[in-house]
Amino acid sequence: MKTIIYQIVFFHLFTLFLGACYDDNGNYDYEEISKITVNGLEKSYSCVAFQDTLHLQPAVISSHVGDEIEYLWTLNPASGDEITLDTIGTERVLNFPVNISQGFYDIVLWITNKSNGVSEFHESSLNVVTQFSEGFYFLKDLGQVADIDLHRWDGTCIQNIMRKMEGKSLSGLPVSLGLDPGYCFLHPETVKYVTTKALTICTQNDVRILNIEDMSTIYTHATMFIGEKPDEKPVYIWRIFNGVGYVSDLGIYFSAQGSMFGSYGTGKFGYPVMLNAVEETRPTRHGICDASYYFFFDLLKDRFMYMDFNGTLYTFRDQPKNEEDKVPCLPSGINLDLKFFMRNYIGWKNTGFAIFEDRQIAGKHYLYTMALGEKPYNPIKKITEIPAIFKLNEAKLCVTDELNSKIIYFVTEDNVLYTYDPALSSEEVLSPEGFDGGEITYLGNRYWTQTNDNTHNFNYMVIATYKNNKYKVYMYETLGGKTYGKPKYVFEGDGKIVGVQYVSPYMNMQSGKFFPLSFDGERI
Repeated sequence: MKTIIYQIVFFHLFTLFLGACYDDNGNYDYEEISKITVNGLEKSYSCVAFQDTLHLQPAVISSHVGDEIEYLWTLNPASGDEITLDTIGTERVLNFPVNISQGFYDIVLWITNKSNGVSEFHESSLNVVTQFSEGFYFLKDLGQVADIDLHRWDGTCIQNIMRKMEGKSLSGLPVSLGLDPGYCFLHPETVKYVTTKALTICTQNDVRILNIEDMSTIYTHATMFIGEKPDEKPVYIWRIFNGVGYVSDLGIYFSAQGSMFGSYGTGKFGYPVMLNAVEETRPTRHGICDASYYFFFDLLKDRFMYMDFNGTLYTFRDQPKNEEDKVPCLPSGINLDLKFFMRNYIGWKNTGFAIFEDRQIAGKHYLYTMALGEKPYNPIKKITEIPAIFKLNEAKLCVTDELNSKIIYFVTEDNVLYTYDPALSSEEVLSPEGFDGGEITYLGNRYWTQTNDNTHNFNYMVIATYKNNKYKVYMYETLGGKTYGKPKYVFEGDGKIVGVQYVSPYMNMQSGKFFPLSFDGERI
């Protein structure tokens, strides 16, 4: 798109030049217009912001000896259709300190032969990243405080980022790690809206919304509300299509914004959203979110509910989508305790798995299979009583293989890893190759499948262990719901891992279906 615009601009400039300079004096002894050849420019470059200098030294050759060449280098953001050309050089050799925000840019070399006024341009793309722009972020428990590490593809690691940035780790045990690739906020100094990628951390008594560009704090729990901070326990912050969602033990919040669609916001939250503007909810800490909806269980009326992409709450209807379907249970009045709520997206179908414990009989559990894509109809399709001899009744960690199969992975209190097949109602011990033990503190299916970053696409089953005050994070490919071969990566560091998120500079507000948005690491 940008290239077409540049060509149109150049065409109009060139025709104006011809019209202004044409003067017929009757001399028809024509000379061949000299040709300019440019070599040594790549189609794309990548630089680290506030660290690298972009050095470009193209070879420019004119077919006519003695031609005087004029150079102009311009920079333009690649997003949007508006062209704002900034001059960054006027010599053949460009030395440009990349002191600009992370993002994608077009760099154009404009060449004018001053001997005959003929001009041409050569375009390259520039990907500007920061040291925080890409890699695996790990949320870790350091004993009543929380911090994050970043492990990058090249094997380097930045440890204890919060301690480095703020002088101390976050207070409280870690609860969740979230990611919003299109978070908008109002900059306190410039009083202008800023859109960035945000990493969100919730602990038992604090919150950090961090600007991934430089790991600066956008908001804390004390500053993220329009009014006074409520007395609550933070749970999770995530991106929903037209805004940002936040869950605490007091309710579910929504902050409207969508900068990609021209809707800007402060990123702050007001009061919890109420059903029909009058009815409160008390969501459990477990939730399923995709790019457009957030599904949760309300403790006040023991019912499944959902929030849509505009921040409106809904209940499910009692009847199924197809009237002939047998209704196993109504979506409200469920007199059970929810332990896990997980998502599966195989075959582009949004399936939910909920594990409940009987309130009257301790240790007795039920698996609910739900068709979440059939909202607002009753999503419950099947209820399976888990046999008493099954180890799934003892699960302390429980997740699904979201994209490749409907297998459920879980870890028992005695630290044994199992798989459970909902279709066959069977379970078995899982012994991954290259796994050397330790307390399993995290399970999760982490993936990044957006094709414009296909060199770094992946789909891994992630297992984190803790031993001797250190963690190991294993990332496995899977086949048929089982870990396949040795781990593709093993990362190590200090602390106990409880959350994992991958960040790519290619992520944006439309990337929600290409990476997992759901609550990271289902645990009791």
